[in-house]
Amino acid sequence: MLIKLLAAVAPVLYLLFYIYYKDKKAPEPTDQLLKAFRYGVLSAICVMVVMSPFGSSNHPVGFLQCMKVSFFEAGIPEEFFKWLFLYVLIWRSPQFDEYIDGIVYAVFISMGFACLENVMYVLHGTMGTAVARALLSVPAHFLFAVIMGYYFSMGKFHPENRTRFMVLSLVLPVVAHGLFDTFAFWMESLHENTIYTAVFVTFIACDIWLWRRCTRLIRKSVLLSDEARAEAESLAFVQAQEAAERLPAALPVDGRWADTPIAIFRVKEDDAEHADESVTYKLLIECKDDAKIIINERDAFFAKEGTNYRLTLPAGEYTIRAVNLARYEQMTTQTVKLTQNRRITVAFSAWERIPAWARTVVVGIVAIALYQWFIGGGLFYN
Repeated sequence: MLIKLLAAVAPVLYLLFYIYYKDKKAPEPTDQLLKAFRYGVLSAICVMVVMSPFGSSNHPVGFLQCMKVSFFEAGIPEEFFKWLFLYVLIWRSPQFDEYIDGIVYAVFISMGFACLENVMYVLHGTMGTAVARALLSVPAHFLFAVIMGYYFSMGKFHPENRTRFMVLSLVLPVVAHGLFDTFAFWMESLHENTIYTAVFVTFIACDIWLWRRCTRLIRKSVLLSDEARAEAESLAFVQAQEAAERLPAALPVDGRWADTPIAIFRVKEDDAEHADESVTYKLLIECKDDAKIIINERDAFFAKEGTNYRLTLPAGEYTIRAVNLARYEQMTTQTVKLTQNRRITVAFSAWERIPAWARTVVVGIVAIALYQWFIGGGLFYN
């Protein structure tokens, strides 16, 4: 049982690490990536709930029946719910600020889906099933996600063509998924060796072409992200320098100053020998309710109960304390060391305070239990 479980999870982990290191210049927060993975598991549960009343066709015969089953029982519902959870997770998120981010989050969602599906198939099958799915089905979900994430990002960062790109981000993965399953089912129903060989060769050729295409999409997204990041950093530096010229020489550091949404801090340059050579930056942050922000030198104080707060900081070491200034009660504290400009997420809700890996385990256990409850066998194909 343990060997089967490891065989089912191994290809998912490999593809997750692969796409994670493609975004090495500005990696996404680990808790957000695990959240995306959990969303993928939840998307699988949604497909189970929606499709369970219709039953499943386990052994379709003939090309048209294979196509019908592949699109309406797998391709359309599975890719739709993955796309929906991707939209909910990152469309309005400040973390979604680079072209490669769409692919990264789409892959993590898709791998969450594929992980649950693969565990169910492998535990009810043989090691041959594990090998076949590791080579074909799990990578296929990865490729569908790359297509979805690429066009999703294009829709985000090119509003003039947003409708077209957003439609492509859903339609193209559905078509790729549906055709992949169609050929897979069709080969299972063929008994003529000549026809089977022809279909198999066509299937493998299309799979190789899809891999090459998706690899190019990943490279293109990385290049677009690098270009946009360089332009944004150049602009931010100019704006920070202009803002620094308008700042007072001395700043108060007590809670009374926190009534303003302007946070000010100083960072000593690497080549600066004296403290007075440090550069002063101004950060504009919207404060609501009892959320107060004080940033002076390398300490940041802010609070917002019941949600998360994201703070953009330049490279450096920081002690971030979350406090409720209405009660002057410290809620959480963390120390971060940044090698480059990054967003820092501080959690306030009880669920978010649980370690991300523990939340992922909980969601996985619940998903498997619900799978057994709803299906008890197997609804998914790929």
